Amino acid sequence: MAMATFLSTAHAASYTVGAPAGSWGLGTNYTLWSAGVTFRAGDQLVFKYAGGAHDVLEVTKADHDACSTSNPLATFATGDDVVTLVPGGVTRYFICGVPGHCAAGMKLAVTVVVGAASPSPSPAPVAMAPRAAARPPVTTVAAHPSPAPVAMAPRAGRPAMATPAGARAQAAGGLPAAVSPSSSAAAEDGVGRSLVGLALGAAVAALMALY
Repeated sequence: MAMATFLSTAHAASYTVGAPAGSWGLGTNYTLWSAGVTFRAGDQLVFKYAGGAHDVLEVTKADHDACSTSNPLATFATGDDVVTLVPGGVTRYFICGVPGHCAAGMKLAVTVVVGAASPSPSPAPVAMAPRAAARPPVTTVAAHPSPAPVAMAPRAGRPAMATPAGARAQAAGGLPAAVSPSSSAAAEDGVGRSLVGLALGAAVAALMALY
């Protein structure tokens, strides 16, 4: 706290009330004068006036507005009065206690602002590494599922071809074999030949009868 008070005092400013155009007296617009000054904690107000002609009373806002001198918070009458403004964030009120002077305009309201911290310097820009070139998006081709194997119906087996005995014999020995007719075919052939013989015999007998 001692260090804070020291720093506040080291940076404090001193303001002569009404200066440079005037001082604490009649004929000065103190509302306009205070509007042009920024008051901070640690600053000093200096009231300069002829001793006995005026005084300085610190009062409440209500007494300041009503120019009431009945209940002052503090009284100054040296003609070179110094008031230190602490703490910040409040408004302090002063009037002249001589009858009629406050109503004539010798009244002052001072708002003490909270000291703002010095603005922090902007950080130095940091060089950023260049970003690698964006790679083109990779198109993923969905793999088509392999078709399920189709069960093939087994091919119908061809009927075994009858192989003549001669063909089998040729396949076995390499030479064609004589095919013997069946017994029924031989019988039919014999009957046919007998009928032909009978017909020829009848024809010959008929011819001889004619001669």
